[in-house]
Amino acid sequence: MTVFRIALAAGVLVMAWLTLQAGQQLGLDKAGDFFFGDMAHPWRAQFNMDFSLHLLLVGAWMFWSNANRALSVLFALLAVTGGALFTFSYLLIRCFQTGGNIKAVLLGRHYQEPNLS
Repeated sequence: MTVFRIALAAGVLVMAWLTLQAGQQLGLDKAGDFFFGDMAHPWRAQFNMDFSLHLLLVGAWMFWSNANRALSVLFALLAVTGGALFTFSYLLIRCFQTGGNIKAVLLGRHYQEPNLS
């Protein structure tokens, strides 16, 4: 779990730095222009669609797993629009909230403590 947490924290830092660099050089309002503009190139379109489908899947998982429906919608939207920067932060927080129980992290509201009696 420690390696996973370190990888998530490193991912958050890398994505935050890259996001800041892109925002400073091109402006945050240009992100959509580049993402959708690249769809004219076949391999960029393939990569961007693959990435988009991953984001939608992560957003659906966040909606499904979170107990609070209002937060579920917010988290799903943030996952789709914020990508790894939001998702890695979310997972890192959940790892600490659940004491590193990966089943509880992944299943969220669907997780049930094992009955040891």
